[in-house]
Amino acid sequence: MNEVQEELRAIVAWISEQTGGMPLPSDRRARMALGCLDLAIEHQAGICILAEQSLWGSVYALVRCMFDAFVRGVWLARCATEMELESFELAGLRGKPFRDLVEDVERALGHSRGVLSKLRTSSWAIFSDFTNAGAGPARRLGNPPGAGRNYPAADTDQALRLATALGLLSATELASLSGHRDVALACKARVVKFAATPGTRPAQH
Repeated sequence: MNEVQEELRAIVAWISEQTGGMPLPSDRRARMALGCLDLAIEHQAGICILAEQSLWGSVYALVRCMFDAFVRGVWLARCATEMELESFELAGLRGKPFRDLVEDVERALGHSRGVLSKLRTSSWAIFSDFTNAGAGPARRLGNPPGAGRNYPAADTDQALRLATALGLLSATELASLSGHRDVALACKARVVKFAATPGTRPAQH
């Protein structure tokens, strides 16, 4: 296990300590938003376990699901109208493009640099290839055929760092939405500390 995996494992344990057993509000907006954010945090824990077994295709697939859950959770909490909440409860967000959700969330969070939009355009499609069983997994089987799975350490490390960041952001939003200001501030401090380390570049095919 390298330093990136150890860092992810430590963050997963820390988030569990901070948010486990936390009383949560039960109104419709909070219930739906928190469901998505909690799912993102659960995906992070799953990614940690999968990485320990070097199941990188499944890691990549879950990173996309994690990003999706985080964006939807924040959008439901901060952006959705009452009519959109009702529509989501009945049928999900089928009629709203994901890029629009990302842009709405960036405005709500005050992310003027468009970090989430850059992530969507650079990496989301790549990870989606694994979620939806596209051509990406076939390319990872190595060259020549039969050479085994080919997941460069630089790419897997970046996927894990992305999962680490998304988990911290999800925990921050979950705590904030739940009214646990002390936990939200602690999560924000960990986000700042994590952001000060070498950044995450897009994953590559």
